[in-house]
Amino acid sequence: MTLNELRKYLVDQYPESTLQLMTEERKAALLVEYPKLPRDYVQFLCEVGFGTIGHGRYSVYGAPVEPSFVFDQVTADGLRDVVLIGDDFAGGQEALLFGNEGAVFGSIDSLSGRFEPDDDGTFSHFIERWFVERA
Repeated sequence: MTLNELRKYLVDQYPESTLQLMTEERKAALLVEYPKLPRDYVQFLCEVGFGTIGHGRYSVYGAPVEPSFVFDQVTADGLRDVVLIGDDFAGGQEALLFGNEGAVFGSIDSLSGRFEPDDDGTFSHFIERWFVERA
């Protein structure tokens, strides 16, 4: 499924979604601030959008968020080099872990507060699995 097809599916199936497409200007600013952002994630923001999917189903952040914005200080301190990029409104957080080779997509385990890499490896595939394949 292409990103455009994914956007159409999400908007058709969840018309209450508030997905907004990222502008080229905002994209440029985002890449200056976070030069290691995965291409897939940036393209997702530009072609599918950021905002909510459905009514309280999922929130795609318009920019990465520091863990201290969501988690207590002890948990946030354990998530160095991690930024949050979305959540399911029920404690589930998707994130990127920055390393020498770039960024790895994954989730924050709600019990341990640790980053767990996603085997599939991309945010767009995560959203497709969550909303299309489970439907």
